[in-house]
Amino acid sequence: MNALRSPKPDSVREKFAQARRELSAALIERDEEVDLVLTALLANEHVLLVGPPGCGKSLLLDAVMNWMSVRKFSILLTKFTTVEEVMGPVSLAALKADRYRRVTTGRLPEAEVCFTDEIWKASSAILNTLLKVLNERVFENDGEAVKVPLRLAVAASNEWPSPDSGKELAAIMDRFLFRKAVRPIGSQAGRQRLLWHRDHTPKLSATITPPEVDRAHAEVAALPWSNAAKDALETILRELAREGVVPGDRRQFKTVTAVRAFAYLCGADGVRPEHLEVAQHCLWDSPEEQPQKVAQVIAKVANPTGMRVTQLLLEVESVLAATDVRNLADAARAAAKLGEIDKQLSTLAGNGRLEKARAYLKDQLRKLKLASIEAV
Repeated sequence: MNALRSPKPDSVREKFAQARRELSAALIERDEEVDLVLTALLANEHVLLVGPPGCGKSLLLDAVMNWMSVRKFSILLTKFTTVEEVMGPVSLAALKADRYRRVTTGRLPEAEVCFTDEIWKASSAILNTLLKVLNERVFENDGEAVKVPLRLAVAASNEWPSPDSGKELAAIMDRFLFRKAVRPIGSQAGRQRLLWHRDHTPKLSATITPPEVDRAHAEVAALPWSNAAKDALETILRELAREGVVPGDRRQFKTVTAVRAFAYLCGADGVRPEHLEVAQHCLWDSPEEQPQKVAQVIAKVANPTGMRVTQLLLEVESVLAATDVRNLADAARAAAKLGEIDKQLSTLAGNGRLEKARAYLKDQLRKLKLASIEAV
């Protein structure tokens, strides 16, 4: 196993680590979404987040856009949104010269980071133009292929496109290497934070510049894969094929860089099997059943510890939800069950998620005891 690197306080990696900490601390139960957006930036890829309104998607994306000292573009798409609003109006001066050229100032073709909300509501004309911009970083303007500086595109929607929505939406969804369903806050502690802490807006203490992002890209590209991680990825792909999940060649190829970027974000000197966790958001096509199958296969092959931690945390939430802290006997039984779960966690091999899980469990035990004392 490769050792973890201790980045210098002023290194670009530390800037990513600091942003990761501050975003995760401010946004409730959005650690995975934070990791996906930062990993996508490191991998020079795009992210699609799908979930009901009010789940913190816009808060996260606004914070990341403000963190970067770059040109930004953001738009809420509707069926009435025109190509001009996204790509820029047609130049009147060019029309007089019998040319059809768009003025792209302040629009998507000149943005380095963009956020498109309700992407499935866009017209066919917008979707078709987006395809080339997202994948090839090229915008056709008056017959000229213009390179766009896009580093990161994040799209959001309240729902997945329907299976019969056509090739256009399927093609657009494929342009997003990372796709994730965003769910409402699920834990008791998370709900308490939501209800009784009034400001959940992330406040990042630093910014990052385009040259620093370029340096991070170079460092990501130099990160080696361990033989164990390579074997794990190949095993995962074989297992997925047996489950009927066969991601395309391009998606498999891009996943290699995605996992490398996630390892970099985690502070590792090389890719280890547990870093394949992020691939659960890359290696599927249909959002109905495949994401769950992919997550289970990856957890089983590459990160069984993480899988067990998740199961035990679900048990913790089940115990807390069924406990009446005003009933001392009920609270005592809950405390005993949480103690048993903590013993099971203590037998697992250590990693970052395990440490956070044990800290969370101990905090819930402390709150349970305090609530019982106050109820006396």
